[in-house]
Amino acid sequence: MTETHETAAGKAPAANDRHGVVVGIDIGGTKTALMATDVATGNDLATDQFSTETDAGPEAMIAALVERIEALLAQAGRSRDDLRAVGVAIPGLVALDTGRVIAAGNLTGWFDIPLRDILNRKLGVPIFVDQDAKVAALGEKWRGGAREINNFVFLALGTGIGAGVVINGRLHRGFHNASGGRGDFMMGREFLGQERGNHGNLELLVGGRAIRVEAKEQRDEAISAAEALKAANGDDRLADIAERVADYVAMAVIGITALLDPEAIVFGGGTSAAGEDLLDPVRIRVERELKDRPVLMRSVLGTEAQLHGAVFGALWQLDPDLALREELR
Repeated sequence: MTETHETAAGKAPAANDRHGVVVGIDIGGTKTALMATDVATGNDLATDQFSTETDAGPEAMIAALVERIEALLAQAGRSRDDLRAVGVAIPGLVALDTGRVIAAGNLTGWFDIPLRDILNRKLGVPIFVDQDAKVAALGEKWRGGAREINNFVFLALGTGIGAGVVINGRLHRGFHNASGGRGDFMMGREFLGQERGNHGNLELLVGGRAIRVEAKEQRDEAISAAEALKAANGDDRLADIAERVADYVAMAVIGITALLDPEAIVFGGGTSAAGEDLLDPVRIRVERELKDRPVLMRSVLGTEAQLHGAVFGALWQLDPDLALREELR
């Protein structure tokens, strides 16, 4: 697998970089997860997670990340001096060359934030920052079910919606590094011109938050999006929600396939935990419309795809050869 990053601002790769730890971070709309990985062996040493305070703002979130990184290193039996690089997956649009977060729809106040530079100053190591679905595609290609697949789309269904596109073994970014971002699939002409608060149209229709809100209205209890879809077969109150989700996701799959003709579409994110209760109805709808169809499959890495992709990005910042070593896969 190849990537297109340049080494981030920070210290240059050195021999002792191969004998330290990198940390991957996935900032999600519901939770934030971290994973420490040994550079030399590729062994994952420790993980941690905490609830994302979406209204806290970037300054508070960055302070929490630094604190959690230090705690994670201690949990792994390492010190701050062992930290070699950090990779961050974040929902929203990222300027790859500078590591600036242009906008993050589910995070309040995240507009034009120089995340790479801020973390570099605080931690003193190279920093990788990219949009979460792209990072998930890297993770799935590196260590997941797409290792032998060179043309696929990672469709992240979570609090937000995003897609990571891999063409001929390379991550496709687009001119603005905005390929696949924010669930900006327009699902009908009636949605044109509507105010969406920096959220994509598909995201507002079948994002995890939308499913949770409607499921709570129907059952008067809080359940996750995946739980709602899994329970729909035996609960008429949820059946309409599941039917609508399957319709819109199938429409997105059909559009992606018509444009890119991928070998596979890999489903990730929290909503994909519904498994075949989500995928089977989508397959039925897609089969009615398309003769040449991609394989629709769940992410092997599940909700950790972004974490593994963030680790890959951190290793790449040190030395691409480190990230591409077969023994680390």
